[in-house]
Amino acid sequence: MNALCLLLTMFPHGNATAPIPGEPGEPDPRTPSDDDKSRGILPLLGYGGELASRAYLTGDWGGRRTQLARQGWRFDLAFTQNVFGVTDGGQDEDWRYGGKVDALFNLDLDRMGVVPGALVTMRTESRYGRSVNDIAGTLLPVDDVLFFPLTDEVDEDIPITITELRYTQFLSKKLGVFVGKLTTLGGDANEFASGRGDTQFVSHTFLSASVTALINPYSTLGLGVLVMPNPHLTLSSSLYSSADSSTTTGFDDLDEGWVSSTSVRGQYCLGGKPGGMMLTGQYGFDNDFADFSGQFVDQGGVTLPLTHDTWNVFWNGWQYLSVEDSSEKPIDISDGRADRQGYGLFARCALADRDTNPVDFVASGGIAGRGMLDGRDEDSFGIGYGFSHTHEQTFVTGNVLDDRGSRFEVYYSFTITPAIELSAHAQYADQLLESIDPATIVGLRLRLQF
Repeated sequence: MNALCLLLTMFPHGNATAPIPGEPGEPDPRTPSDDDKSRGILPLLGYGGELASRAYLTGDWGGRRTQLARQGWRFDLAFTQNVFGVTDGGQDEDWRYGGKVDALFNLDLDRMGVVPGALVTMRTESRYGRSVNDIAGTLLPVDDVLFFPLTDEVDEDIPITITELRYTQFLSKKLGVFVGKLTTLGGDANEFASGRGDTQFVSHTFLSASVTALINPYSTLGLGVLVMPNPHLTLSSSLYSSADSSTTTGFDDLDEGWVSSTSVRGQYCLGGKPGGMMLTGQYGFDNDFADFSGQFVDQGGVTLPLTHDTWNVFWNGWQYLSVEDSSEKPIDISDGRADRQGYGLFARCALADRDTNPVDFVASGGIAGRGMLDGRDEDSFGIGYGFSHTHEQTFVTGNVLDDRGSRFEVYYSFTITPAIELSAHAQYADQLLESIDPATIVGLRLRLQF
């Protein structure tokens, strides 16, 4: 696994970065030169081929795209459109349409010969239309594609914003550091249930450990380090601001609290079939959190006592049960797709500080895979169930929140071409909010990779 894939996959939710759209793609059919083999953080991809078989709709730009990649310049763009409707329950029954453009620019300074081991990454995002997030009545979004980046109002249009601008420096093959503006969605990576909502599951319940939402922003300023003792094990640690800067520079909010996050991730083979897991601990500090363990004071109204730190711990794992090929290459869990044709199980669970987080325990799991139907080797599917528990709190449990909630999602993705994917989704969300009926959500997602 190349160093970039390791960098992208080893960060926990709220720790560093999300996967590159379209990574890794097909290898370049042309044989790399000796210089290509010895230089470069980013892998060389294959952009050519007929329209029905190539991984990028715009192709190789007459050979120019491959030439730019060999020179260290890489550009990836994905356009996702969602049509979802709340057909029963929730706050309202209605259909909504919206779209999002996600563009990623990479400057491989190592391949350029400018700075050995260095990479500059910039992500821009644009969003329009409306989602069902505000009418589903759930605490966590049912459509992550249109929920992020965060804005003051739900579904606020975003002409364009820079959500990531990061400098990464590998000091050796086993040690790297990074600093800049970081995105967090997709960091809690899992082979069968992760990503940014534009591939695999669309509900936030199956994309991350949701208890981390108390302290983790979507886009923020931070820095960190990662250590890779071997290709199958990575340790990472980072420090970042707990203030979201999806549509700002973030420098004006550096006094609003911090998060320290440390994780270990590994891959292995069990019975000749690949698997992996990750364990992460996070500590939020220098911020104000409601202290539900303290005494509520009535001074003409309820006054919440405050504390200045909180914590959470989360784990995720995945295991193939059946694979069609016997490749020994490490799994790239950053690409938002099942690397092997086959199927397997996934699971995720998390604990949080009961004194500060109303939701103290979450768990999710299910089965997913790729190529289960004859002649449809690139189609994928997923079935997931998630559970949230709220501990008893004065003025909260029984009045505002139920003591438990659950969510179910099933999807099937049809690969029209390697660059075009159409997915059908259905969700059932049993609310944590006491006053809202469970919601049934169905819809379609269309993703185009340019």
